[in-house]
Amino acid sequence: MDETKPGFGVADYIVFFGMLVMATAIGAYYAFKDRNKKTVENYYFGGKRMSPIPVGLSLSVTFISSITVLGYPTYAYLMGTVVFWFSAATLVQIFGACIYYIPLFHRLQLPSVYELLEIRFHRSVRLFASSLVIFNLVTHMAFTLYVTSLALTSVSPMSLAVSILLTSGICTLYTTIGGMKAVIWTDTLQAFIMVSGSMAVFIKIAILLGGTDKIWEAVERGHRNTIWDFNPDPTLVHTFWTIMVGIGISWSTAGCCNQAFVQRYQTCESVRDARIASIVSGIPMSLLLFIAALNGCAMYAYYEGCDPMTAGKISKVDQTVPYLVLQIFAELPGMAGLFVSAAYSGMLSTVSSGINAASGLVLADFLLPCFPGWREKTQLNISKLLGFVIGVIVTSLAFLTEAIGSTIIQLAVTAVGAFSGPLLGVYTMAIFFPWINALGAIFGMIIGFGFSMWVTIAGTMYQDPTKKRVLPLYADQCMVATTKDWLGNTTNLNSTYIQYGTMSYPTTTMDFSETVAADSRYCLHFYAVDISFIDQRGSVVSKSASTETNYVVYRPYLADSLYAISYLYLGALGFAATLVTGFLVSFITGFKNPKMSDPRYFVPFIESEFLPEKVNKFFRFGVPELDNDEKPAMLSYGGTNEKLINFLERANINRTSDVELTDGLDVATV
Repeated sequence: MDETKPGFGVADYIVFFGMLVMATAIGAYYAFKDRNKKTVENYYFGGKRMSPIPVGLSLSVTFISSITVLGYPTYAYLMGTVVFWFSAATLVQIFGACIYYIPLFHRLQLPSVYELLEIRFHRSVRLFASSLVIFNLVTHMAFTLYVTSLALTSVSPMSLAVSILLTSGICTLYTTIGGMKAVIWTDTLQAFIMVSGSMAVFIKIAILLGGTDKIWEAVERGHRNTIWDFNPDPTLVHTFWTIMVGIGISWSTAGCCNQAFVQRYQTCESVRDARIASIVSGIPMSLLLFIAALNGCAMYAYYEGCDPMTAGKISKVDQTVPYLVLQIFAELPGMAGLFVSAAYSGMLSTVSSGINAASGLVLADFLLPCFPGWREKTQLNISKLLGFVIGVIVTSLAFLTEAIGSTIIQLAVTAVGAFSGPLLGVYTMAIFFPWINALGAIFGMIIGFGFSMWVTIAGTMYQDPTKKRVLPLYADQCMVATTKDWLGNTTNLNSTYIQYGTMSYPTTTMDFSETVAADSRYCLHFYAVDISFIDQRGSVVSKSASTETNYVVYRPYLADSLYAISYLYLGALGFAATLVTGFLVSFITGFKNPKMSDPRYFVPFIESEFLPEKVNKFFRFGVPELDNDEKPAMLSYGGTNEKLINFLERANINRTSDVELTDGLDVATV
């Protein structure tokens, strides 16, 4: 492997800044084109006449962030081919979205996806859900912006501050002035950039190594063919089951009841178009994750026997992908810029979608209920102002992350991310189980969120590194620098040691046997480091510096059971805890009568004209049929209008008497 001096040339800058200019131009174009369509519907929903193809591409890159482009190859590099299952797990959410949620949202046309929780349960449920989602969106955008900018400063001369300001400023600009249309069409452009930039890496490595078969031979030699790992142990971080079940449930929250996704579903004119958009989204989404895993395998083959971090060439494993890109594309002007553009495109799509969704939630869930008399023009101006303010907050939080360290922000993202399971759980209760009352929903969501937080934080405190099963990396085949090293620094061959000799990873083994203090809650840690240096005559000298450090660490009884469960299962745990709590509390306080439910807010598990009438009736749980095609518009700020009352009467839905309001709420009241 050649030690080519990395560099970011003029052609790379042209490609990178060309991408940013095109994104800004799209926003400016739609701001000018729709200058006479000054409506909130056009700003947030693109006039509800968008083509399903660009909507689907926009959905795909909303899922895929820059962390995917930079992080998933590193996952495959360290853990092997088991990472390929991520590309299949992302498709699970499409089934639930197409069958159940898309028809529901098109029927209701809600400006905020969490408005249904107020209609079905109570306003406090809506505000709690919306607040946590907004906080999660903002912190996730800031963390993505910071991590991407930090990783890519290692491949370009741009400072971290310039990178953050430049990308966040452009993203906020085109999102604020162009609205949903600008976001969708920019995402479409970025989808093609991400696929082409990522694929270029794999193709280039395959050419350098002499074919794809060389890559798979290296994977086999490194014992990295882990794709057939069907171990059911839930404490192992990455297996077929943890990825398919855990990611399937967690991403179903995004695909089925996330504001950014529901907004895009409603930009389509019909349920059919929205379903097409959802199916189309699975193609580039799964393809990008598949290519990312391919790149990880190719990266291992390229660095086989000479891992750059083990050799001391980079300080963090996260820098491996950017370092690789600059090496393999050193003689191809513009290609490194294309990959950097792909990574930045992932970040731009995440931030632009987040800004648009968060501003829509603030407007619909918090401002309009307090100021229902605002005119359309006022709502539009407030929406643009909210987009700008959220962009400033995200930028400020990214700089704050640099100042206080990423650990705190990452913990906030992880903690609020534990809400995904409970959110899907409360939405499931809202549309599938008509007997769940408001108290059941409130306590279910709170306890589900608290349980997920508890397991998340405890799992972080008492994590067992052996469960990650990171595969070993070596640097025993690295070429020794002579006059100049890969950084261009002059090397003194008469020095005692050359820094970039051969070094193996420090290995850590942990023994959780009961022989230590007669208690399995305590453990011994052993460290053994083997280092090989090159002396001044050029001979390899092995120096084994074996040390053994014994100390006692307290581990609670749940540390190796509940707390050790893979982080991918956290969404499933929160989902289950929310459902169980919701059912128990509703049973204790009194189930609601399904016969008094509004059928517009109900979705049966099974309903088909090919099934017997008794089967369809059973799965409706007593909820009345919705026979009338006329569906009155929803009020985004509460209240019951005359049109809705007439509709309920025609649908034979009697308003609930005060005697039956066991939880203080009436599901037939908007």
